[in-house]
Amino acid sequence: MTVDSGMPSVPPARHQTAQPADKILHSANAGVVVERVAQIAGGQGDTARRMAREAAEFVNAKHPGLATVFVYEETFGVKDRLHWLIHFRSLEDYERLLHMGGARDFRDGVLGGYVAHHQADDWQAAFVPGSVRETMMLPHRWGIFGTATRTMAQDPSMSPLAADRDEPWFEVLPAQHQTSVAADGLLNTATAGVVMHRVVDFSYKYRAEARLFARTVAENTNLNSGGDATALVFEELFGTMERMHFLIHMKTLGTMYKLMGIDARTDPEAPRATYMQDWVPREEGGGGWDSLMLEGSGHDGCLTPQYWGD
Repeated sequence: MTVDSGMPSVPPARHQTAQPADKILHSANAGVVVERVAQIAGGQGDTARRMAREAAEFVNAKHPGLATVFVYEETFGVKDRLHWLIHFRSLEDYERLLHMGGARDFRDGVLGGYVAHHQADDWQAAFVPGSVRETMMLPHRWGIFGTATRTMAQDPSMSPLAADRDEPWFEVLPAQHQTSVAADGLLNTATAGVVMHRVVDFSYKYRAEARLFARTVAENTNLNSGGDATALVFEELFGTMERMHFLIHMKTLGTMYKLMGIDARTDPEAPRATYMQDWVPREEGGGGWDSLMLEGSGHDGCLTPQYWGD
């Protein structure tokens, strides 16, 4: 039997920045996460990785507490594909940072200020033209995009509207509010050794039930992994409708065996019952979890923090 070493293959992403812990935003305490993906051009590996981490720390040092950027490598996917995970407190902070950066940031995003002032020509040569893509994600909260179930809609305590505003204003909460596990017991994009990024397109017909299922599955992981894994659920904004993102933070790559073991349990307390119950209401014909998602839409990606020890 193979024994998990308990040690991540590379240091967690928090080691990429010199900022103190109380100034670091990550997947559990941020209100917005933007994933920027770019393909390194042939022969540009060393240069691209150096510029990627320099651009990340440029933002971290310039905007502590407003934005935190970590660089991840795609593992078991497309070779030489980089992922910047950019964390903000809110959409307002994102706009504020663009204004602070000036015209270049409006055109090129939050990393644009660095690109404009540091080796712009080298940056253009380092990545494959047209390969840069950004995905904006918000932490899921009950009722987002009108997906409250009937029970939720009848419970004032479940309302996601900001109580201190006269106008209807959806209040996004950081993903750490999704779980009953204490914040200091969660893994996140700053502390995980591996992040599995799972993307699923849910059925519009059962959009409320799908989100209830997604949160239940995520919490099963959080409550049964003994601190070795944390699953957080995000909604895609300005992209494909009904597409949800699971960021599954693992202590090590070997933690995957533990997650597989949780699903394989057959004891009376096993969380596998989640996959066996009906999620579609009986009055609508009933149906299990497979009725909630578009077949073939699920995709898993594996990301590891870029190692800066070279």
